[in-house]
Amino acid sequence: MRVLVTGIIAGLEDGPWLQQACTEGRRHGLDIAYFDLVERMTRGGEKPMERLLGTTDYILELIREREYERIGFEIEKHDHAHVIVRAPATVEWNRINRKFKDHKYIREFIAPDMIVTLIDAEWLIQQRLETPPAHDTFLQAIKDRNHTIHEILSWMNEEVSLSEDWAKLMNVRHVVMAAREPVQNLLTFFLDPDATLFYASYSMTHADPAVRVQVTEFIQRLRWYGAVIDPQSIEISSSTDPADPKDREATYSFTVHRDLHWYVGKCDAVVAIHPYLDRPPLSTGMMDELGHARDYHKTRYMIFPHATSPFVTESYIDKGHVFVTGEEFFAHLEHEDHLPPRFKRLYA
Repeated sequence: MRVLVTGIIAGLEDGPWLQQACTEGRRHGLDIAYFDLVERMTRGGEKPMERLLGTTDYILELIREREYERIGFEIEKHDHAHVIVRAPATVEWNRINRKFKDHKYIREFIAPDMIVTLIDAEWLIQQRLETPPAHDTFLQAIKDRNHTIHEILSWMNEEVSLSEDWAKLMNVRHVVMAAREPVQNLLTFFLDPDATLFYASYSMTHADPAVRVQVTEFIQRLRWYGAVIDPQSIEISSSTDPADPKDREATYSFTVHRDLHWYVGKCDAVVAIHPYLDRPPLSTGMMDELGHARDYHKTRYMIFPHATSPFVTESYIDKGHVFVTGEEFFAHLEHEDHLPPRFKRLYA
């Protein structure tokens, strides 16, 4: 299994996450070779990234292409069965989004079986950009540009968009995943490239703490059956709302775009979790996500103790896919959909 991992290269802090994935993989018998394109291009910092970006496009392309060739050569030479190649699809530099048009070299030398784009909360990325390590001259240069929330969101959007194009050109799966999901989420695809990708839909704005605990426990168990995208890994809260109205508008628009198009649009199934017993109003976000899942022809499930509305059982949710309890749902997964909890060992 070869996975190309894209994502912005400033403020994401994905390096430790990917290294942890490799370490955890070895614990489960997956020997994953890890290659970092930027680290190789800069020779571990000897050739600063900001200088490479300041050269001509021709030189920058030659350096990238050479490193892709070298990575491909090492993969073949050592016959690595499992590989992660970390490479950006774009770089924001001097207010210009530089697109790395490397799909031909990636297809020829890396030949990924899957592309994963890592993202994170924009406010966290901004905080990290404001406090870069003193020794990292590239991140210091990024800090000096004082990127706004809107610019960070635009950068992430460009990263996902180009990565998606690469995946379509190479006819491989593309998944968008938060870098704060458990690393086992990525390892699931190394165990089975065709593993089911679930999106967990639930009320985040009005969920009380007791119900949130129930939802979290449900999601932890759902991971035994496939990879899970949990929107809680990137959450909007009033304490992190941007003060600038334009940034706040951009954040809200981006959140809807991310959840509906990147998450729901790329998953295999949406699981709506609404375990309230006192029948509060359904989450508008949840219903919008279910509506999009229906339009995308995704499988839809719902855990809802009071599913009395005909619009739930006849429109939003597939017939036979509304369950009173989580236990009923998991029994259905195993006995009707034939999805055993085969990834449970990753979480042992």
